[in-house]
Amino acid sequence: MVMDLSAGKRMRILAVDDEPEALEIYRQAFRSLSDQPGDEGEFSITCCRRGDTAVDCVKAALDTGDHYAVVFLDLNLTQGPDGITIGGQIRELDPYVNFVIVTGLPDVSPQEIARRIPPKDKMLYVQKPFHIQEIRQFASALGAKWQSERLLRRTNKELEKKVRELEQATRQLMENNNALSVLARNLEKSRKESEKRVFQRAVMLMMPIVEKLRQAPRLKPYRTDLTLLEGYIKDLTSGFAGELKAVALLSMTEMRIASMIRNGMTSEEIAKHLYISVSTVKTHRKNIRKKLNLCNSRINLRTYLMSEIVAE
Repeated sequence: MVMDLSAGKRMRILAVDDEPEALEIYRQAFRSLSDQPGDEGEFSITCCRRGDTAVDCVKAALDTGDHYAVVFLDLNLTQGPDGITIGGQIRELDPYVNFVIVTGLPDVSPQEIARRIPPKDKMLYVQKPFHIQEIRQFASALGAKWQSERLLRRTNKELEKKVRELEQATRQLMENNNALSVLARNLEKSRKESEKRVFQRAVMLMMPIVEKLRQAPRLKPYRTDLTLLEGYIKDLTSGFAGELKAVALLSMTEMRIASMIRNGMTSEEIAKHLYISVSTVKTHRKNIRKKLNLCNSRINLRTYLMSEIVAE
């Protein structure tokens, strides 16, 4: 037999006793004392005469999320399992509910009760006959404790969630920072590489032409200007002297021939263009390979010049 006198979100009390008189005292204790119409008080009382029925009520409360705050439990139940067994089953279902152990015959020690229905800080004892004020006081005190613990658990869960979110955001931020750092390094490397290649082109392509023009008899009036231009180009490339070390080892003639090789000209075409013999061109090619440390004959000189020295 179950009598739920109130519904809603008020603090729920479960009274388990097989004596009708005791259940009536519970009902009177939690009946609203307010004179305001519709005010049903701060407690919602469920009364059970059997222990197994009380266990079912706790299961239903857990399923709906409307948990009981306090269980008044008579140990001397005459029908079904005894009170201490019922208390142990309820504790396994709900680790947070508080108990008020009620008995007229204290034949079970408090130590045994605490062992079967732990923990001690969620339990009070009262002997029959009890009074309405005692019941109210126990319910108010344990109910306030239950609400505080529930609020604390909820706050802890929210804090744990915030900490997890913060940890996740921190990890994401670190990953983003690492990615940005890698990107920045790659961009800087690409920038420097691009600058290096641009200046390499200036050395390989412009300097031989400037030198040829400076030596031309018909351009003798402009020789000073061409010398200044040659100096300006060298100033631009001075910051990359270490990176252009291999190129810097080449003579003006070798740089000019290297530029022609890169542009796809054959040894015969170069010889014809420079008015020199093919064997002289081949000698220059050998010297260029030697200065660029291309000892492996399988490495194509033009491919190397296009990819490593003057690639776009």
